[in-house]
Amino acid sequence: MIRVLDLLCQVAYYECMTLNDFRLAKDWSFAELARRTGAAHATVSRRWCLPPGDEDRKIPSARFMQAIVRITDGEVQPNDFYGLTDDDRG
Repeated sequence: MIRVLDLLCQVAYYECMTLNDFRLAKDWSFAELARRTGAAHATVSRRWCLPPGDEDRKIPSARFMQAIVRITDGEVQPNDFYGLTDDDRG
């Protein structure tokens, strides 16, 4: 029973990785991020990396979101674009 609870706690804990954090860790330019996701130009990927609340920030469409999850090996997830904190997750 304790092992099951440990596993559930590990699954429930969610570490947020922003796309910009991932980009910086990989030392990718916005142009490189755009190329890897199939975006038309660097401006598109730059807008995905802006902080929550920035008026120019954009959330990627489903097509690009799938590419982002794929190129980051799941380290960046759709929820990461909404800036939820552990308190928001309940």
